[in-house]
Amino acid sequence: MTFAEEAERELMDLMVQNRHGAFSKIEKSSKGANIVIKALDILGEPANPKFLADTLNLSTARIAAVLGNLEKRGLISRTMDPDDRRKINVSLTEAGKKVAKAEKQEMRTKIIRVFELMGEADTKKYLELTAKFVDYSKKISMEGESDQ
Repeated sequence: MTFAEEAERELMDLMVQNRHGAFSKIEKSSKGANIVIKALDILGEPANPKFLADTLNLSTARIAAVLGNLEKRGLISRTMDPDDRRKINVSLTEAGKKVAKAEKQEMRTKIIRVFELMGEADTKKYLELTAKFVDYSKKISMEGESDQ
């Protein structure tokens, strides 16, 4: 096994071991209401369901179910697009914005706490290595796109 294969296995093991840890909410939210709320909050403007499905890599059926649930809970509203009455725009309600803000603050607090426990030197090292990881991931992704 190469060092890279061993590192991938170790990373996956760590993620599985932490599935019930402080950040398990991230994993659980990746296909549900929380990720849609986060996406709408980041966008800061209404979006159509198809755009949300594509952006979040979810099926249109899954998005429809999630949006229905969020609307029942009063966290989003769906309105007709004024420029094209066939299209629907989805936006956060005030209650949805409050949920997004609370979730963002909760995650921020947890991340800060982890960094405090790691200490300044390890945190800087982690951020430097994560930036490299992201850069290499982008390069690989761009290689894949140029092959098509």
